[in-house]
Amino acid sequence: MASNPMIRRYKIFQYIKYHHYPSKKDIIDFLKTDAIPIGFRTLEDDFEIIRADFRQELKYNKKYNGYYIDKEESDQYDSFFRFIEIATIAEIFNESLKDNKKILEYVSFDDSKSFHGIENLKKILLAISQERKLLFKHLNYKLDTINNYEIAPLLLKEYENRWYILGVIDGKDEVWSFGIDRISDLSIGELYQIDKEFYKKNLEKYKDIIGVSFEPKDPKERVKIELLVDELHVKYLRSLPLHHSQEIDPNTKNGKNSVTFFLIPNYEFKTQILKMGDYAEVIS
Repeated sequence: MASNPMIRRYKIFQYIKYHHYPSKKDIIDFLKTDAIPIGFRTLEDDFEIIRADFRQELKYNKKYNGYYIDKEESDQYDSFFRFIEIATIAEIFNESLKDNKKILEYVSFDDSKSFHGIENLKKILLAISQERKLLFKHLNYKLDTINNYEIAPLLLKEYENRWYILGVIDGKDEVWSFGIDRISDLSIGELYQIDKEFYKKNLEKYKDIIGVSFEPKDPKERVKIELLVDELHVKYLRSLPLHHSQEIDPNTKNGKNSVTFFLIPNYEFKTQILKMGDYAEVIS
């Protein structure tokens, strides 16, 4: 497993992300402790692949004598990190299964039904990249109906281990979302011709929410929300932020930290706050 380049590059990227300007020697020493011995030449080759193939800008800072990731010049930094994380996990399980056929006895997965529809991901990505229409049937949970759709797919979005297609229906101005676990009879259609720039602002709004749902009563623009969160639960928020706008005040007062968000507070966000129970209090 140590020789797998995907896993190695993920560990390099992760180490640079979470450490303060590490040097090449720091990175190589870290990989050695993880049973991945490499030399400076291999590390430099990995740097170039991360820059050229993944379009993530690794830069050297002379002041700190170490490397960092330039998020502003990197392509879809947050999405890339999640993508390579998923790919690496798949590689780890694949190689572990080859090494030990009983490996599945030592792993407990979440409900497998949450992965329904994952077999369509490749076809969906192909349609998005080739700018082709997608045709499918979709089950509406609220109305308990199944309808036929033909959309111009624009984006594939993940939320809580479920995947959604964001796309445009002919004659509609807004972007619609469809859960792939509720899609059937999926096929790729003809090339579509829409003005993507027209829908760009609509797509950008999905960065301002948690999940994929908008309700008519939700604010139309982002608002600042402040919580007081128990010091213990703050540790969970640090390791798994609710939203990219999340900011945690490092100063603790009476065993609590101020946590702020700048987003549209939709149903999913409110649900996440309610899950914290007595550990969190909404201040403003």
